[in-house]
Amino acid sequence: MSTHLSGIIPIANYETDLNVSFPELLLPVSDGFSLIQKSVYECAAAGCNTIWIVANDDLAPIIRKTVGDWVYDPVYYKRDLESKFYSQLRKEVPIYYVGIKPKDQKKRDSYGWSILEGIHASYMTSYKISKWLPPEKYFISFPFGVYDIYFIRQHRKLIRDKQTNLFFKYNGESVINNQYLPFTMKGEDFKLCRRAINQKTTREYLPPLPGQQYPSQKLPLRQRWSAQHFTLSEIYEPLSTTPHESVELDWYYDVSKWATYVEYISSKNLIDKPLNDLTRPRQHVKIPYDSED
Repeated sequence: MSTHLSGIIPIANYETDLNVSFPELLLPVSDGFSLIQKSVYECAAAGCNTIWIVANDDLAPIIRKTVGDWVYDPVYYKRDLESKFYSQLRKEVPIYYVGIKPKDQKKRDSYGWSILEGIHASYMTSYKISKWLPPEKYFISFPFGVYDIYFIRQHRKLIRDKQTNLFFKYNGESVINNQYLPFTMKGEDFKLCRRAINQKTTREYLPPLPGQQYPSQKLPLRQRWSAQHFTLSEIYEPLSTTPHESVELDWYYDVSKWATYVEYISSKNLIDKPLNDLTRPRQHVKIPYDSED
């Protein structure tokens, strides 16, 4: 039985030191190929059945205009070209946009939390359609982590393996070391990470005093809800003890820093842009309908 793999792209509450007048996610990694397009293509190449972009309301419309509502799976794009109906063999991967729930804003909404938000939205949306649809595994792609995205396709089978997780590493470091490197996780891992956050975070009130049933003293404002400042390492540390495989990358750049972005652009490791038909934005056709008819 095939695996339902969901791709998660976190862009809500990201932080960079790039001083530009437009969303940093639109910075090019190649001519006509931006950071967000890189992540969408990467998810499609990894074999994701759906892609979930976690974005705040101010950013989601811009990103949707850039990457659209669906993309082609590159593995099936040119398959069996000798067939008369080869174009019908292509697979479309839908793209969905979700935001941080209001109850978590200014409380748990760190950059790492947006990954868990995407996983939760992916699972709950699929389950409400049918109990047979929920994803069994999740592939996480970071727009600000730049590496050879065509290397991902070689490990497509391992990415989709339901028995173990996969971490892409560079110099032995991964997301557990605060690196923007792709990895996979399962539903059980989601529960472990969310539980760890809820256990480690501070809240609005101090614990109840001796003899009190309910807390009565508030924490100082800056000390409340520490989870909104948790790093990737703090959130995904529980994954270090789960069974997993790892793959070492030949090169990698964290382009959330200007100096590293300049280093990448001036290097020989520039990513070749995929076919334009695999990256251009596609919108769903609106059904002609008039409420007065």
